[in-house]
Amino acid sequence: MITQVRRQGVLALVLAVLLMLSTGLTAQAAEGDKTYTVTANLYCPGELNTQLPGVTAYLTNGNNPLGIDGYEAVAPTTPVSNNATLTVGADGTLTLSLKVPNPVFTLQKIGGCSNATIVSAPRDSREYATTDGSVSRSGRITGLTLTLSDTTGKYIFTDCTEFPTLLGVDWTVPLTLEVDLSGVDLTPSQSEQEEPSVPPTQPPTTAVKLDALNSIIATAERSANTAIVSVDGNDVEPGKVWVTQADLDTLKTELAKAKAALAAADQSTVDAAVQALTDAHRTFTASQQSGKKVTEASETDTTLAEGTYTVSCNIWFNKADTGLPLNPHITNPTFPPYNPVLNNATLTVDAEGNGKVTIPVTISDKVMTVRSLTGLPFTDVETTEEGAITSVSVELGRISTENTVITQLCTAEIQMGDLAMAISGLEKDHTWPAVFELNLSDIPTSDGGKMPVVEVEMMNADDASQAMASAGVSGETDPASEETSSPEESSPEQSAPVFPIGAIAAAVAVVALVAVIIVGKKKLRK
Repeated sequence: MITQVRRQGVLALVLAVLLMLSTGLTAQAAEGDKTYTVTANLYCPGELNTQLPGVTAYLTNGNNPLGIDGYEAVAPTTPVSNNATLTVGADGTLTLSLKVPNPVFTLQKIGGCSNATIVSAPRDSREYATTDGSVSRSGRITGLTLTLSDTTGKYIFTDCTEFPTLLGVDWTVPLTLEVDLSGVDLTPSQSEQEEPSVPPTQPPTTAVKLDALNSIIATAERSANTAIVSVDGNDVEPGKVWVTQADLDTLKTELAKAKAALAAADQSTVDAAVQALTDAHRTFTASQQSGKKVTEASETDTTLAEGTYTVSCNIWFNKADTGLPLNPHITNPTFPPYNPVLNNATLTVDAEGNGKVTIPVTISDKVMTVRSLTGLPFTDVETTEEGAITSVSVELGRISTENTVITQLCTAEIQMGDLAMAISGLEKDHTWPAVFELNLSDIPTSDGGKMPVVEVEMMNADDASQAMASAGVSGETDPASEETSSPEESSPEQSAPVFPIGAIAAAVAVVALVAVIIVGKKKLRK
């Protein structure tokens, strides 16, 4: 029995030595790593933001117009600093960890980067919804851990989805991550330098990076493919935008040059192509104008029947004229007010067929207030004590039955609300062209008939998402990234910790040692 106990003691001693060695290996590996606090900003570049052109929004900045989560109630248009942790491994690997705190400009998906790989993208389980609760997303990406394949400091992700809760629609704008690596010692540890047989983990930084070029090509190509060409805009509906053929040709010329640069062997040529196409697309966007097609006056023997009717009548702005996302309707009280409203106005028709329509102006003052309307025979203007218009009437004259929808242009002076200013970055006072649109569907006519029914065009959330989406490019899948959970599947609970091999060995040794001691005690008792 004594011999057996001695054997067990020797085994325990061996396991203890193994524990000491594994612990030492773990400590040695930790000593080889170097950790730094760095500045890392993830943002939507202004040049790719086709809905709010020129506005750069930072997802690493928690500020938001609603002041949610205690952040400042302003737009996240400024970068942050000293917000991330960079670990330089003993083998030269670069691992970056950062938080993505913005609760309004939410990150739903990120990928498609050629020089960085997402290791983990944990999500929370909160509900992120519009202010009226009509559209929402479950959870958002709250942080990122990435391996950086080079030290350029710039990493472009071309396969992204963002959900701005203030707009209630998805964006697919490519995102850029910039990391300040100044002050970071990127020299491998001494032990790594003594082992030249180990291949470097970082590819040469001289490799040509095409992510930025692919992103702006996709954005410009989308704009070119959806462009409406007109001479003067009189043949284009007011809800659409148009450009001249010369404007489109200029963009296409730069687009062709940019595509040719995809085969360039040097980064400077690619960078120059990115800048040239970015400038051309910015010029092209600025050249867009709203359509000017209106209902032409005509005389018909038939008029509308005398009476008072409830009709749909809306006054709105084309986003090309305002710089705001989508087309804000001053007759819509909800947020965002991108849709027309139904059965909101009162039409009165006299015995001669002359009509007058009274329209409530209900847009939220956090978006804007309307100070004046001109360009049409406006009457009976009602305002608040502060001078904001709340209702207005339009004298229509003798109404023709030739067109169910009457479209005219007018001019509005407005003052932007705090929320809209925070989102857009625009100044407070503006004078914009506006569209007056009256739908006479199913109104009785003087000959005993009724006006043909024309549906009011509404934009649902999916349509709005498509309209809002800036073009994104789905890059080739990184084989390494396929081994990790997708952002949608990741969560703090699902992200499994990674343990060093030495620590695992130590744990096994401890368990084995405890088992030997317990068995030995039991046999001694016997």
